[in-house]
Amino acid sequence: MSHSEPTKGLPEITATAWEKYYSSLHRLPRRLKSPVPLLVDELATFRRRHVKSVLDLGCGAGRNCLFLAKEGFNLVSLDLSRSALRIANAWLHKERSMNLGLTRGTMTNIPFSNGCLDAVISISVIHHAIKKDIQKIVLEVHRILKKNGIFFTNIASIEDPRRGKGEEVEKNTFRILEAFEQKRFEELHHFSTKSEISEMFACFNQLEVELLKEKPNYWKIMATK
Repeated sequence: MSHSEPTKGLPEITATAWEKYYSSLHRLPRRLKSPVPLLVDELATFRRRHVKSVLDLGCGAGRNCLFLAKEGFNLVSLDLSRSALRIANAWLHKERSMNLGLTRGTMTNIPFSNGCLDAVISISVIHHAIKKDIQKIVLEVHRILKKNGIFFTNIASIEDPRRGKGEEVEKNTFRILEAFEQKRFEELHHFSTKSEISEMFACFNQLEVELLKEKPNYWKIMATK
């Protein structure tokens, strides 16, 4: 397992909000104990694409990365929150998962070398930023992926009913009050159109974008380098 400190330039709003959330958790809530169905449904795709090494970008308490590690993939997981990583570290030690490393860092300056990973996943994370920073994240993911590597993620859509609520920071970006486990905090949300996603992911050779039927406020994205 590896640990490293992030470079300068952490998105302060997001970092502070989630650190407060995870530091106040005395027990892991049920919703964070199992992987998101969106990722489970793509497991066959990962195997078909011969994925071995995976980065979980914005791993939180570790539910998605631990799931993939148990499925035999080699995982490295990155998050801003020290408290989230402490929870994930305790969990992986309990599960005795040897093929999973944890790293603290920022998504806009990922501390990995060029072309080193088969896949990157980031579930319900990268839209918590202004558009300029989302673009930086996408470019960073592209940089660290191998040729034909895949980026699997989801991004909030402009059809999300939360769009327009809270304080507007820039076009389609709002500071919105979140509420989880009776804990409330403000966080940035950027809501994208399909054409905007095509623009932000233009560095990728192939792009599949789908509006989720069961949850129409998110785009499901599979990008190939």
